[in-house]
Amino acid sequence: MVLNPGRYKFPFLFFLLIPACITLYSQRIIEVKYETDARGGYIFSCYNYAYCNYILDLGFTSFTNLKSDQPLPFHREVKPGYTKLFTISAIDPQAPVQFKFNTANQKGCMHPVISQDFIYLLPISPGKNAQVYEMSPMKPTDSASWYVLRLKMKPGDTIYSARKGVVNEVQDQNATNDAGQSSIGTENFIEIVQPDCSFAHYAILKKSSAMVKPGQSVKAGQPIGLVGGDSFGRGADLKFSVYYYQEESPSAGNNRILHYVVTQIWTKNNGKGKLKHGAVYISEFPPAVLNQEITKATPKKKATKK
Repeated sequence: MVLNPGRYKFPFLFFLLIPACITLYSQRIIEVKYETDARGGYIFSCYNYAYCNYILDLGFTSFTNLKSDQPLPFHREVKPGYTKLFTISAIDPQAPVQFKFNTANQKGCMHPVISQDFIYLLPISPGKNAQVYEMSPMKPTDSASWYVLRLKMKPGDTIYSARKGVVNEVQDQNATNDAGQSSIGTENFIEIVQPDCSFAHYAILKKSSAMVKPGQSVKAGQPIGLVGGDSFGRGADLKFSVYYYQEESPSAGNNRILHYVVTQIWTKNNGKGKLKHGAVYISEFPPAVLNQEITKATPKKKATKK
């Protein structure tokens, strides 16, 4: 079986003579496999090794003497862990079956509902100030083609989570930036998936400085790593961005477009707002912002005596 070298798409050709259970493809994030059931059907399933949802597409280009118990092509979100996809079976059990298909996957949700007004923390130590620079190819609106906040910091300064979520990915083994050299394409970072299926990206981390690991839940205002860089060369920056994937309509081919959020950030003496290029801001972690996504437990009613 020859795999397509493309990053996300994999074609497969299937013939009748197969073992009872075969892994169709395996990569770092998604593993898809099938197994035969007692009636001779083929149960397709996948295992998502990431800590966020992925959108999985599976379409057949050849489908001979077969039927499916689910609409095809398959197009659905798969959560972390195991997901049963569908079962295919022969129309005529006495005749051979054959199929060929392609798969693709993309992290994120099919239809995320993103609040552009959500209040984020300035992800540096409370009481500390930093000069902020906007990085964007155009004047940003509510959603930009890309939008990154660059905060001027000192090497070893602590990075804090601007919003709660689950750590999806950590890369902190590159020392290029700490040596005062350009680390474009190899920057150390932490990616956190947030409750609305958006992603927060924190860079550039000092080598081996991450305080969290993939799969770990983090709270708003929790320390997650240290800023990298050197004191005399390129300096040290914290780059912070929030983005999500928005799916186009089926008529447009279910393409997913990457959107960046122009974040609303709480700062001392300013409250909530979009940060201005070149301005200096002081971090503040008020309880109302820290706890805005914490669900309050409903108090139990006391039983009344009859």
